[in-house]
Amino acid sequence: MIDCKLRDIPSVGTELRCGRYHGSNFWDLKGFGENKWVVAVYIDFDDTKALGQMQPWHTEKEVMQACLAFLNQPPPRIKYQKKESEPLYGRLSIYQYVFKKDEHDRHYIEALLITDQRQNRHFWGKGKRDKF
Repeated sequence: MIDCKLRDIPSVGTELRCGRYHGSNFWDLKGFGENKWVVAVYIDFDDTKALGQMQPWHTEKEVMQACLAFLNQPPPRIKYQKKESEPLYGRLSIYQYVFKKDEHDRHYIEALLITDQRQNRHFWGKGKRDKF
């Protein structure tokens, strides 16, 4: 796993959130609008550490999967907690991604991820509910 963090995205006010629900229809995604929604995010990771751990045969897809494995971990259990913790952003999976560099030559990932939560407090907006 690679330590990753979703980049905060500002809005009109001072509040920051980690991404936003995508407004387009994804017809090729089975279950879209019923139990799957797409969010647009930027993923920051320590590129010197992550890319240093990468062996020459590792691909960008393997790095992306390692980041998602980290993001899909639920927070640690609180003492005496009865209910099991859920992942902060829902269960994320890959839809589309691109590796990019910012102006300081740090790597980040621009991604569209699939989540199973229609309305999550960490993302702007809410997922479209399509009745076909």
